[in-house]
Amino acid sequence: MTTNSPYIFLIETTAITQSDVNTWQAIAQLGDCLLPKVVTSEIKDIADGKSEGNEATARQFQKWRSQANWQDTDLSGTHPELQPRASQNLSRKAKLMLSIAKTALGVANSYPQKCVVLISDEVLLRDRLVKLACQNLCPIPSAAARQWSRTNQIPISVQNAIKAIQIWSESHQVSSNLPITTPAESVVIQNSHSKFLNVRQFAISLVKFGVTAVFLVTILLLGWRIANPTQFQQFWKKTGLPPLPKLLIESNQLPKAEK
Repeated sequence: MTTNSPYIFLIETTAITQSDVNTWQAIAQLGDCLLPKVVTSEIKDIADGKSEGNEATARQFQKWRSQANWQDTDLSGTHPELQPRASQNLSRKAKLMLSIAKTALGVANSYPQKCVVLISDEVLLRDRLVKLACQNLCPIPSAAARQWSRTNQIPISVQNAIKAIQIWSESHQVSSNLPITTPAESVVIQNSHSKFLNVRQFAISLVKFGVTAVFLVTILLLGWRIANPTQFQQFWKKTGLPPLPKLLIESNQLPKAEK
């Protein structure tokens, strides 16, 4: 998507087969439109009589779409709410709805600064997308889309999504003198930062160890000097270090008291 429109519209099967060309034209006037690939395949199957649905409407849509700029998308996203249980046996329709929900989330994740509007007349699908709490993903029924196109009044749910996107954009603004990193680059930066912290922690531990070692050696030398000053002085002279100040007056150097 390279247009300046703040919206991307995703069209679900029911918004096509349960409506007419007037609805499709109204939706097309709102902005960029995408069809999940599973929807394109389903419409073709309905038109060919391979799936249940309004064959005449499906064929009419295929003919109309050849003149419209509605592109297919196979983007997909993951979310705990979109993970069926291992024991869950999904029907064909449920699998279709799940695929559409994943596509909607994938588009929303790929275009975080655009409001992705899924137009669907499946209430359960719309409710499921709301539970994802994706700030730039907003499901609406086809009737709301027609009303929007006719009156130019943006639905409340879409307005709320736009506000959320604006707040997100403001909170994630990057200073012009800082590079914008991709997710992969962010991982590299985080790893480098972790390595720096590890080296820093090691250096701190090394300094602490050195201070402790110096303290213990000092105590030992001081004890040696007090216990055997002559031997200590001989040792100290061999080290070539400056003589230590006479902090203590050894007891054997004190004059003995007369009896």
